[in-house]
Amino acid sequence: MKMTICTSKKIALSLFVVVGLFTSCSDDDDEVIVTPTLTVPTEYLSTNFNANVVAENTVIDELSVVTSAANAAEANSQTATVAAISYPATLSAVTLPSYRALMNDWLVELVASSNSPDAFQNPGFGGSPEMGQEGGLLGTRLLDENGLELEQMLQKGSFGAALYNHAITVVNGIKNGSEGFEDSGAIDRLVEIHGADMAFDVSNTTAAAIYSRRRSNLSAETGFFFDIKRNLITAKAAMEAGDDFTTERDQELDDFLMNWELSNYATVIYYCHATKVQLTAGFALEDGPDKDAALGNALHAFAEGVAFAHGFKGVSEKMITDAEIDTILANFLALEGQIPESFRFLNETDLFANLDEVIADLKATYNFTDAEVISFYVNNNP
Repeated sequence: MKMTICTSKKIALSLFVVVGLFTSCSDDDDEVIVTPTLTVPTEYLSTNFNANVVAENTVIDELSVVTSAANAAEANSQTATVAAISYPATLSAVTLPSYRALMNDWLVELVASSNSPDAFQNPGFGGSPEMGQEGGLLGTRLLDENGLELEQMLQKGSFGAALYNHAITVVNGIKNGSEGFEDSGAIDRLVEIHGADMAFDVSNTTAAAIYSRRRSNLSAETGFFFDIKRNLITAKAAMEAGDDFTTERDQELDDFLMNWELSNYATVIYYCHATKVQLTAGFALEDGPDKDAALGNALHAFAEGVAFAHGFKGVSEKMITDAEIDTILANFLALEGQIPESFRFLNETDLFANLDEVIADLKATYNFTDAEVISFYVNNNP
């Protein structure tokens, strides 16, 4: 009987422990924290896109107006008097102050080159522009007396100094929860200022988005344009999902800026290569209009490279340093604050090494692979 009682007590104790274990497990289950997951759509969605991007659309339109005026000045060079070109207020307001001052000077110089009675005068090997020269046409390209196509400095440089600079303001406004940047409609502003539309249609791009698209594989939908699309779709979804996804939102915004910067300097690589190819072809031609046109086109490509590189100097939130940009500009013989010597690329084939050095420096800065660099030599258009 005594043994039976002891056994019963042991059984009861065992049942108590088992019940306790089940109860303890049940309590633990109640305390499990469920981590929320972010649902990201495959396409960019916005219910009020046009209303959200009025300011950015104004900037894009004003840059287009300046570019059209520069094109008209080139078309009318030596045939009609070209009036002064104004610097639109909204574009000016979002432009980095240091670049804004250059823009004002270049607008005056471009008009002076257009109104010059002479064609562009190549100073030749070891020479320099004569006093009083204002530049003129080389083939169909309007150059200043130093051989620099100022239209490119006005337009392509503004992609960095104005459009990217404004994108940084928007990104910081979103991160800080500033007035006007609190809801996901602020992401629409980044789509617009980059130059894409809500559908990210590769056939309907403008401004910097043209060049992120050109540095992308359109059939595979890979590359900077599509990376930017995914960055902004995800950032918008994160904002709409609430405070649990602030980290994801901020990372995608940082990646958006990085991919824009990468596409910008991949484009500098493209134009270094294009300049060498076009100069080589031009040098092989006999003197005459065809050679002038070919060499003018080569300096057009060269100026695009200079402008894309220069436009990011001074802006914040970038990987490349201003010192590294200065090294690039020095190789282009177009260091800020000094008189450019672009004409020397028409006379000194040894300067091809400068273009190769720019490519090598950018490859190292951004850790581009050899295959990526070669892929940047191609314009991918729909």
